[in-house]
Amino acid sequence: MMMKKTILALAALAFMAWGCSSDDENSSQPTEITAGTDVRPTWQAPNYDLYEQAMVVEVQLQDTLTKYVSSQDLLCATIGGEVRGVAAPLEVENKYVFPLTIASNDAGVAVGLSYYCDKLHRIFTIDWTTFDASVAPTGTGGIYQPKFIK
Repeated sequence: MMMKKTILALAALAFMAWGCSSDDENSSQPTEITAGTDVRPTWQAPNYDLYEQAMVVEVQLQDTLTKYVSSQDLLCATIGGEVRGVAAPLEVENKYVFPLTIASNDAGVAVGLSYYCDKLHRIFTIDWTTFDASVAPTGTGGIYQPKFIK
């Protein structure tokens, strides 16, 4: 009887220890991003005079990417596959921001966002937000700090 209780106790401890070493521990580890082979894109800012509206925001990179940012990086906004805004990083108070102006003739259209990281030689692309010329230039949330890596 004593042997049976000891075996059950050991099994319970092993199960608890296994349960405690879940992915929660791994999620606190910094994400290592592998380098790619993308070349620096030749994105060109549009002629803003051709569009009726402009959306101006300061975009910050998510924490996972901040250690890779350099002055050679680029951020590009697209609407319907067309480049509608391009920004290079600007260092402000030891942080980089991308002052991005996006042009459109229509409100509410989908805006994509691409980030070229020169140190990693990679382009990260996401579906980002909808065009809204009335959005504040700075603030908090997904529009100001988009998640390129989940």
